[in-house]
Amino acid sequence: MSSYRIRPLDAAVDAGGFHCGQQPLDDYIRRYASQDVRRHVARVFVATPDEPHRLAGYFTLSAGSVACSDLPPAVARKLPRYPVSIALIGRLAVDTSFEGRGLGSILLVDACRKVAHAGNVLAVAGIGVDAKDAAAEAFHRHFGFVPLPGHPDHLLLPAGAFPS
Repeated sequence: MSSYRIRPLDAAVDAGGFHCGQQPLDDYIRRYASQDVRRHVARVFVATPDEPHRLAGYFTLSAGSVACSDLPPAVARKLPRYPVSIALIGRLAVDTSFEGRGLGSILLVDACRKVAHAGNVLAVAGIGVDAKDAAAEAFHRHFGFVPLPGHPDHLLLPAGAFPS
């Protein structure tokens, strides 16, 4: 298994050759990610192997909210009845040449840890993700994400379930 360095997106990363098999995710890292960082819309984190310019995968984190009425009952009963803050993993992608090496899991755990470590300055009820397809939904469910009632493609990992 390769080792990866996960760090904020910077100009040294060559995103031009990134290919994950989903055009919107490829386009995002190539064309929009650095703009989102500059505009403070999202934080983009990249995984690089031994070559610091080669992009193996990435994820984005931003803030969001969810109505208490949209949460699973077991989560909602512990929270106020107004919308609550969540962290949002907007995108998570692995280059096809790095698939099957566990990098997606590494990226997801790193994202969860970043949110958990921000807990002393930022309170969130969980981490949300919008699953792009059935494979993404199954991937997130494997890590404890639960679907929001009536929105099976919107998943939430409650704050108490973050990996450590």
